[in-house]
Amino acid sequence: MKKVLLFVVAAICLMSSCAMLQSAASLKNCNFAMKNVTDVSVAGINLTNKASFKDVSATDVLKLGTAYLTKSFPLSFNVNVNVTNPNPVTATLAGLDYILWIDDVKMTSGSMNQSLSVAQNQTVVMPLNFSIDLLDILKGESKDKILSFGCGLATGNPDVSRVKVSFKPAFNIGGTVHKWPTYITIGGNKIMPSTN
Repeated sequence: MKKVLLFVVAAICLMSSCAMLQSAASLKNCNFAMKNVTDVSVAGINLTNKASFKDVSATDVLKLGTAYLTKSFPLSFNVNVNVTNPNPVTATLAGLDYILWIDDVKMTSGSMNQSLSVAQNQTVVMPLNFSIDLLDILKGESKDKILSFGCGLATGNPDVSRVKVSFKPAFNIGGTVHKWPTYITIGGNKIMPSTN
């Protein structure tokens, strides 16, 4: 009876490992594409459909002035990525390392514990949330120029060619996370700088 039980447990573990390996292999064949940039805000001010500094209310101008004086001008936004799985099995993402570029300038890099499952022949939107301080990046620029930078990302139909993300997906096999060996870059239409 013990042998039968051990055989059943081993078979279940083997099937589970095979399923994880198939899921990891299917991730390799997935397609990643920039969908859009949304929820852009600077210093807590929503910049959706604001084309320039002139479109900001008087109250928001006061907020911007305060942010500028306190030397903190946080820019936050979402990059929405379409992940398409053309495979006959589910693809599972366990996380990713990323590099964020705007106008081909490296803004920030890091890791996200992003978990995502994409069923066979499906497309799922993966939101990547970013927050950076524009004063660190645009040193010496006026608050008008810094705000205009944010507005340029937040127009009604954002020019996603300004924003690119390079990332290395990670997948889980048997409880161990494995990272993709190279970066995948999405968005934009300019030549990418080196990710090294």
